[in-house]
Order: sequence, then structure tokens, then C-alpha cells
Amino acid sequence: MADTETTDHKLNFEQNELVLCFHGPLLYEAKILKAENWGPEDSESGDTGPHYYVHYKGWKKTWDEWVPEERVVKHNEANLMRQKQLKDTYSNKKKKTVRIGNKGSIEDQEKSNDVSESSPSHQGDVDIEDNKNEAELQEDQLQKENHERGKKRKKINDDEEEEEFMNRLEIKIPLPESLKVKLIDDWENVTRNNALLKLPRKYTVADILNEYLEFKHNLIASTANNQKSDKDDIHSEVVQGIKIYFDKTLGNILLYADERQQYVNIRKQFLDKENSEIYGAEHLLRLFVELPRLLAHTTMDQAATETLEEHLIDFLKFIQKNEDQYFAETEYERHGMPLPKIQEATEKKTCGYISKRLREGNLDYIPISI
Repeated sequence: MADTETTDHKLNFEQNELVLCFHGPLLYEAKILKAENWGPEDSESGDTGPHYYVHYKGWKKTWDEWVPEERVVKHNEANLMRQKQLKDTYSNKKKKTVRIGNKGSIEDQEKSNDVSESSPSHQGDVDIEDNKNEAELQEDQLQKENHERGKKRKKINDDEEEEEFMNRLEIKIPLPESLKVKLIDDWENVTRNNALLKLPRKYTVADILNEYLEFKHNLIASTANNQKSDKDDIHSEVVQGIKIYFDKTLGNILLYADERQQYVNIRKQFLDKENSEIYGAEHLLRLFVELPRLLAHTTMDQAATETLEEHLIDFLKFIQKNEDQYFAETEYERHGMPLPKIQEATEKKTCGYISKRLREGNLDYIPISI
């Protein structure tokens, strides 16, 4: 279990500290929300040592994440300069691919600049400019003008890239209200009541995905004279994608801190099974809270993104339609004993307040990756 006070590894950063954090090739301002030393059983990958849960300044809360200490640096003048240099390098690399009219690329022009700059500047009293013909002088002037225009465009291009990137975060997968309540009840039981789900679930994620796929196949077959449809392939791809995301992300971002030891134990007990063959609808709903952030890293175009959103929303409606079946056997235990019925009634009153918060649109209220 993670411990913020263990002396095995020194924490070089502390909670609420303002830092710079690597995200991809660039550095961004971030605030440390949590600081922990992880043991070998605290993550599926076996990562150990100092880890920090950070919030990137100006970013949505869905981008909050656990990062190893290697990605965090002090917020000081030296690292702010490093941040600027990395941004300039990245922007220049992007700018090299920009075409300028019929004069070739900036990359070609920069090669010309390199040749000019590498020429000796101390060859007696020879004036290099005097040896250039009129065409060369015109080319130099064009390069200078392009360079100045490039500098003026730099801020505009950077702003456009940032806006384009942030727009990619707007992948919306709304949860039906009744499933929000299920998600909240699950959060309450695990984080507030220190209770864990009995595993394996009666209806696993794999079972739910297979039943959905069968349902869609039968629905298409009944309207297509039993002929195979392209929609079958799309549904199969979506289901396979959900399964892959679930299997790969469960141990890293879908578990609450109190569930990590249970995860380690259950994986040792069922070595031949995937996570989707052990966990059920409760943890599957957590994936759908995280999916917008995960899908923002893909390179899908707008049409593909909209198609995927449509199928994911359809899948959630299927779960909602069958929620009595998939959640009917939901049982939480504390130290191997079921929660008292009277405590469950108390929990539902508390959940009502949180559910109200979610209905107001604050889905980030549920801290999945903690």
C-alpha cells in the first residue's frame, strides 16, 4: 500500500506545490494534489518510488493523472527557461513543414541559411555581399521577409495548435442518470465505507460485451434478411476496443487506492483470466468516465470520433436497459463481511447529495484515479 511517509524513497516534492511537469515532449505548469511512495504492489506495472497526482494549470480535471518523479521538475527560473526552449524547439520543428507559396518549404530555405551562415566572415577584405548577383540578393531578402512573417505567425500558430488540441478534449460520452447513481454508490462504498466488491463478478465485463454484441447482431439480422452487414464489423470493433481499453487501464487508472491490494490478490488467483473476465459493470462505468481523456490522444478525425461516440452512447443505453441484471448481484464486503442493511440505507441518503451534484453537470466530482 502506498505510504506518503515511507523513507525508502525521499519525496522531493510535496502536496500543493507548484511544479513543471512533462506531458509529451513539453513542460507544463502543474499543481501536486497528492504525493505518495509506491510499493511493488501499488500498480499493475510494478512501478515503485515517488509518484505524484498532478493537475495541469488551465486544463480540465479529466487530465489529472499520476506521474513518476522523473516527469516532475522544480518551478524555478532555470526550468522556466527550459520550458520556453522546449516549446520553441517544438514550434520550429512544426514550422519546418509549412509551405510558402511556390518558393519551397522553410526547411529548404533554412538549408540556404545554413550555407550562408557557415561561410567564413573573415576572408580578408572581401565583401561577400558584393559577390552575390541580384537573384541571390532577392532570395536573401525573401528569406528575411519569410522569417519575419514566421515570427509574427508563431504566436498565432501556437494558439491555433493549442486550441485544436483542447478541442479534441471535447469528446462527450454522457452517462444515463441511473448509471450515474450506480457509479456514485460504488464510489461511496469503496472510498467512504471501506468496502470492496466481491470478485469475480457474476456478470463480468466480457459477459456484458458479448451480450451486447449478440443483441446488435440479432437486431441487424432481423432487419437485413440475415445478411451480414458492415454494422456488424463496426460493433465488433467497438466492443473489442472497449475490452482492450478496460484490460489495459484497470490496474493503472480505474482502481481506488483501497482496491489495489485486492487487485494484486485476485490477479494472482486468476492468472489465466483477463481483467474483463473478473471485474464487472461497476468498474466498466469508471472506464467511461476516463474514456474522453483517453480518446483525446487518438488521431481520429471528426467523422470517426462522432461515429465512435454514437456507438459508445448506444452501449451505455444497453447497460442501462439491463442494469437490474448486471447490478442485481452487487455486493460489497468489509473484512469479508457484507455491509449491514441499515448502513446501506444511510449510504443512499449521502449518495443523493452527490447525485444532485452530478446532475448539475459536475461529473469530475468522482475522483476515479486516486
